[in-house]
Amino acid sequence: EIKQLQEVSECFHVSGDYDYILKIYVKDMDEYRDFMVNKLTALKHIGSTYSTFTIGEVKNSNMIIL
Repeated sequence: EIKQLQEVSECFHVSGDYDYILKIYVKDMDEYRDFMVNKLTALKHIGSTYSTFTIGEVKNSNMIIL
């Protein structure tokens, strides 16, 4: 179901306190609220959510130096 949500650009199954991390892109907070209320939390397997927001980018690289 997550794969069908246009707002989700990345989804990772992770260990630790949470089960999944989603990277989503929305226009503004109204669109974010709509996504959370009407799409994500409406999925039957979503029990709870926790959100964090990017304030600014420090580094963004996909280069691996061996």
